[in-house]
Amino acid sequence: MNPDSSSKVWREGHSAMQPRSRRGGPEEDWNHSRTGSQVPRRLESSNQRPATQALFANSRHNSFFHSSINIVGGDQINTSVEDSEAGLKLLYQTIAHVGAFHDSETRYPPPKCHPETRTAVLLDISAWIKGAEADTQVHWRYGPGRGAEAETKFHWLYGPAGAGKSAIAQTLAEKEQGNHLAASFFFSRSDPSRNNPRFLIMVISYCLAIWCRNTQLRTAIDSAVKTWPAVLGSAIEKQFQELVVKPFEVIPQESWETLPRVVIIDGLDECLDSDSQRRVLNTLFGGLSLGQTPLRFLIASRPEPVIRGFFGQLSNCGITTRTELSDNYSTSRDIKVYLRDSFKAIVEESHSDVMAHIALPWPSIGVIDDLVQRASGQFIYASTVLKYVGEEYSHPVEQLELVLGLPLGDPGAFSELDALYRQILLSNRNKARLIQILGTMLAIEDACSVRWEELEPGHHSSGWKGIDVVELLLSLPTGAVMVSLRGMHSVLQIDSRIVEFRHKSFRDFLLDARRSGEYFIDKALCHERLARVCMRIINDSSDRLRSYAMYNCLKHIHLAKSTSNLITELQRFNFCDMIGWHLRDLSHDTSIYVSQSISVLQKYAKVLELHQIKTWSDSLQLGIYVADTHRRELSNQFLSELEVLFALAMDCHYAPLDAIFSRSALKTPGNVDVLTGLDCIISPPSMKETFLCLDPSHSRASCNLVWYFIDFKNGYSRLANHCLRTIRPNPRIELSYFLNCGYVYAQSRVSELLYRSPLDVELQHELKKTMPHLNGTKELRKVLLWLQDFPDAQRDIPMENTIRRLSTSSAR
Repeated sequence: MNPDSSSKVWREGHSAMQPRSRRGGPEEDWNHSRTGSQVPRRLESSNQRPATQALFANSRHNSFFHSSINIVGGDQINTSVEDSEAGLKLLYQTIAHVGAFHDSETRYPPPKCHPETRTAVLLDISAWIKGAEADTQVHWRYGPGRGAEAETKFHWLYGPAGAGKSAIAQTLAEKEQGNHLAASFFFSRSDPSRNNPRFLIMVISYCLAIWCRNTQLRTAIDSAVKTWPAVLGSAIEKQFQELVVKPFEVIPQESWETLPRVVIIDGLDECLDSDSQRRVLNTLFGGLSLGQTPLRFLIASRPEPVIRGFFGQLSNCGITTRTELSDNYSTSRDIKVYLRDSFKAIVEESHSDVMAHIALPWPSIGVIDDLVQRASGQFIYASTVLKYVGEEYSHPVEQLELVLGLPLGDPGAFSELDALYRQILLSNRNKARLIQILGTMLAIEDACSVRWEELEPGHHSSGWKGIDVVELLLSLPTGAVMVSLRGMHSVLQIDSRIVEFRHKSFRDFLLDARRSGEYFIDKALCHERLARVCMRIINDSSDRLRSYAMYNCLKHIHLAKSTSNLITELQRFNFCDMIGWHLRDLSHDTSIYVSQSISVLQKYAKVLELHQIKTWSDSLQLGIYVADTHRRELSNQFLSELEVLFALAMDCHYAPLDAIFSRSALKTPGNVDVLTGLDCIISPPSMKETFLCLDPSHSRASCNLVWYFIDFKNGYSRLANHCLRTIRPNPRIELSYFLNCGYVYAQSRVSELLYRSPLDVELQHELKKTMPHLNGTKELRKVLLWLQDFPDAQRDIPMENTIRRLSTSSAR
């Protein structure tokens, strides 16, 4: 988000709500609301200022800027004032980095419609925004009875890649800012903050508070966040109810018509998966279909299957309309205007020195008509041509001749664009290095977009897309990337040593072997190469790229093509350092450390299984090795407590506590709460100096450490024993939250714990005493089958008859 514009909006909106007698300017209002703890009395009258100056008459080097000076004669009383709009501030801090607004600095310069173009489509959508009756074109598009667009809640603007959807959405947002625009959100596939719906509802809610100019709505949103700050981390469905729907309930419905009501969402197809796209539409539709808010949504996207299917199902409900970007809206005429004016700017402005002796008009009308025909309705084609022709260090006439000399090719939708992309790539002399660099950029972009909760160390990844990182990963000399990308500015944005693809269509071209031919990039193979590079960096303890390698190595392995070289290196690679790096911030809390380590190890095991390496999965079922980094001896009590902690963490991985307790009236407890309820009190020391490893033979530090094996079976046995004792009648059950937590967990998991435990006579006797108190025949059946493994079980309990009775009871 643009810091300047957003802070200005905040200050203006905040100042407008303050009493005039208290205001000394917007900056003072902002500072007042930000400090909010102690507000001293200020000197207001002019006759007090000389006294203030006299107070500092003999002092030097004093500077005062927006300062308040207290002169106290007697007792001073400071009054505590609640922080003004703390909820909105917290909401702003959460979304400030996203950059999804139409005027965000992150998107500068945004795509916009060229003047005098797209007039017809802009006029139609503007009519829908204003709720006015559409003209005859609308009736022609939607059929009889569909012209009353004021009735519709959704308007879908769709078309192929490069058709200009984002430019139209941007132009409408700028036009309606301060009028009908209530919020805007622009998705981006390459931005990890904007390629998923995580921040969508929060951005919309913040816009409603700031842009709608309604004090009640603003206060309601502020109060919602202050009352329940955790809503900022809730699911978007919950956020929509709490931050959008409920705040509108405080406003009389008769006043809804006076509010800005249009929310513009661009690039919904830029969400990384179809489930996210469907989830966004269902969330928005759920609130609007019930008439809970006055909002109306303009959604721009490519016609992806999920989005097309959603609007197809609603086509007969009377709440959606749509606009397809086709030549019905004079697209060819608009592209012609765009080309004509832009070529004129090249002649008269950017290349006036080299174009001074060129006969005008240039290019001829026939050439422009030819380019319009080749564009086939795609503005991105025209934009790419103009960037290529207008390259800073090129001659426009020669560049245009190259464009016009391209073969017409097949009449497919992308044939002309593909031919242009191939011509741009052909201008590079070192094709192999160029493809290697572009493939590395795509793989890095891929890795940065992957988000694994188990492996999030809070590291910011924006700097990893830089040219320096690419050169280090590929072992290229400094400056090699810049040299290789010369002549690529028409398809790449190169700024401050950061390289980004200008258009998604260029990515699509490179990744489609049918279209790009010899320029095809096998992204999976690029991930394979980077995975091996990262493993070498970690083994060599390279400082320059160690952070990148630690954070992204497993992601590259996950996305890599399985090759014999990769599998060989994976089998002998030491992962211990990477695991410790991911867990480095959790070692102060043993319970959290143990629980998180299981999640991290499981993620590693799952990734390695993709490459047919199952040793990690097998080892993780048995136990784990620990060692003290200072070669100190670990006590038996510490090792025993670790066995219980790891066993519980493994069990919770397969049966999460939130799923177990969702059927009870108790809130979901933590691991320590469950152990407390099972009367299993442990207090192991910090894991800060403890080293974890699944296989010490692969650890570089193994020869210097004393390893201890944590046997999960022993841990399961101890857990099962505590569960059995907890299940038996306890007079304190109703008196303690922890005892209730232990009881619910024990009833749910005791049979599974028994099956993972070794055959233990003590456990057998405990089970026999507990069987009458087990809930449900399903659990009883499981434990009876477990008892069958004991030689004396048949004498003590008639197993077959008992199971037969249970089966009969279940059938009834």
